[in-house]
Amino acid sequence: MKITLISAATYPSDQGIRTISSVLKKAGHEVKMVFMTLSEDYSRFYKKEELVQLLGLCKDSGLIGISSFVSTAPRAIQIIKYIEKRLAIPIVWGGIHATISPKECTEYCNIVCVGEGEGAILDLVNAMEKKKRIDKIKNLWIKQGEKIIKNPVRPLVNDLDSIPLPDYDTKTHYILKNHKIRRFKEEDLDGAIFFLTGRGCPYGCDYCSNSLLNELYKGKRKKIVRWHSPGYIIKGILELREKFPSLSYFDIRDDTFSLRPLEDIKIFCGLYKEKVNLRFKCLGDPRTITDEKIKLLVDAGCTDIIIGIQGEERVNREIYHRNQTNEGVLNAARILNRYKDRLAVMYDVITCNPYEKPEDIINMIWLLQKIPKPYFLSVNNLVFFHGSRLYERAVNEGIIKNPKDSAVTLNYWDRSAHILLKRKNMYLVLILNLMRGVVTEKRFGIMPNFLISYLLKPKRVQKNIKNNFPTLLTLRFVKLADLIRERIFKPTYRGLPIPFKVWYDKIRYRV
Repeated sequence: MKITLISAATYPSDQGIRTISSVLKKAGHEVKMVFMTLSEDYSRFYKKEELVQLLGLCKDSGLIGISSFVSTAPRAIQIIKYIEKRLAIPIVWGGIHATISPKECTEYCNIVCVGEGEGAILDLVNAMEKKKRIDKIKNLWIKQGEKIIKNPVRPLVNDLDSIPLPDYDTKTHYILKNHKIRRFKEEDLDGAIFFLTGRGCPYGCDYCSNSLLNELYKGKRKKIVRWHSPGYIIKGILELREKFPSLSYFDIRDDTFSLRPLEDIKIFCGLYKEKVNLRFKCLGDPRTITDEKIKLLVDAGCTDIIIGIQGEERVNREIYHRNQTNEGVLNAARILNRYKDRLAVMYDVITCNPYEKPEDIINMIWLLQKIPKPYFLSVNNLVFFHGSRLYERAVNEGIIKNPKDSAVTLNYWDRSAHILLKRKNMYLVLILNLMRGVVTEKRFGIMPNFLISYLLKPKRVQKNIKNNFPTLLTLRFVKLADLIRERIFKPTYRGLPIPFKVWYDKIRYRV
């Protein structure tokens, strides 16, 4: 069968749809992939000329698949509506948004894939080729008139190495660039590939879709986290490096790569250093950071690591149900700081949370000031993802009254828009947002340390919590500064070596 797979992601790093393509190709089907990439301005939709070009690529297909995140779901809906009116070809909607909001997706699409889709897509294609019924295929929700058939998910594949490597055969790939859909080129990777070496997360924090996935697959899997073997990973990386000589690094995007057993990390690092010898990035969390693991990773070529702090201790424990302490964060930070000359560390925090108290934000700032410098601070404003426990709580308690209240349609980095939407602890949330960027002994991003202490004096905090006018005025200037900076400096430093990355950030945050 001829199949067209469409990604509505903002960057062509969607490994899920690439794996689906590999599974279909292995079974003998003819697959083309189209990356309908747009900027991270989630209010932007496709122009008619772009949809006309996409239609031309789809018209000879027997099946069309589309994948989206929550933030890009409106674009996926636009594509589905446009194609359905013009082509009598079945469309299946998959990806994380389809998994966490399948009922919403069935309003626009008659076939929705819930959960991991490798087995479901093969069963669907085989049934269609043999003209058999598709309404009993596990993982699929089928809409028939007013009726929705909700099939259960199948057990998860325990041996991830049995799944073929993601499809990077660019001869069959297309990408939207400057309003034109053209053949995919090596340069579209921007010098890096996002690579998953496992699936699943043991924490299931309330703000995250993993909480829903852990519930969805309860009793349907042997392990919460499943790993590809080091040999499988290295084989895939070597193939990609040979295929794309311009690659400058690999970005390992597992929820927490440092969760891997020490023995696995030893084997992986030994093979990576011997056979690949190219820098890489990964993600970790404070509870799984050890000196032995970090030493191995740095020695193998890890130059960047992102550590999720997310909330202050009370917020993590009582709101996110994330089992993590402030002291655990500081212990991990001390270990990471031993490698500061070779390893760039970014700490992720979440703010603009209506459930935070003023003292939670102040305590978070004090915690950040205790972390050994230098490091990079990433401040993310909370999005209530559909299907997460925190979303359900916010709906039940009236914090979310309509879809816009969830902040799903907002750019993650649009600080002003998030603060103005939630209007809770605005003064303190703004201070924390302005601290993002390169952190040294003297400053946090654009904020000198002495100024932070000045702004957090109890009387000043109380005054500005009661009177939002100064904060609202400042937000106008922040919005203007953001626009200027984004026009002058592109919001990326993919591929830059560490010294240039630090230089870039210093320039970028001077505004």
